[in-house]
Amino acid sequence: MASATSLTQIIHQWQSGDKQAEHHLYQFAYLQLRKIAQQERARSAKKYGEANQVLADSVNSTTALIHEAYLKMSKSDLSEVASQREFYLMAAKIMRQILIDNARSQQAQKRQQLYLEPEQSEQRFEQLFILDRALDNFSDRYPRQSNALKLKYLMGLKNQEISQLLECSSSLIEKDLKFSRSWLQSRMAAS
Repeated sequence: MASATSLTQIIHQWQSGDKQAEHHLYQFAYLQLRKIAQQERARSAKKYGEANQVLADSVNSTTALIHEAYLKMSKSDLSEVASQREFYLMAAKIMRQILIDNARSQQAQKRQQLYLEPEQSEQRFEQLFILDRALDNFSDRYPRQSNALKLKYLMGLKNQEISQLLECSSSLIEKDLKFSRSWLQSRMAAS
């Protein structure tokens, strides 16, 4: 992970109009997104096997996911991003939007097909949308815990890295993550 100071300096230089800093910022974003996408694909392969649907889906290939996230970031307004923490949180939000948009698109395509899809597929999409709404609700109520959750599971950061970005202890991050998982599980079970 690039040092917080250097990334924050690059962000400030870019906001001052330095085109070279903009290049460095997007280069960092691309490399970081690639690392995260590779980690997620490896995690999915370990959990579900090499032949699982997520890995087989070209929309979720490492390169396609990186390019889509990179394009969205390059079109985003980064004027409010003043630190490494805000940069990572913005990237996490964009990646979540991509995953939700891809799921919605797949669901819409399946609805257009003439034959009925298995009920399990519909339930999987519905659970994803319920989770998305629950995450929005959770973010409103518990912003620090939500940020820890996003940095851990969407950005793939380690607890120590998260504690540095959120400027709190590693033990607090562990408690936040445990609380976040418990809170979300209870909301998903109630749905």
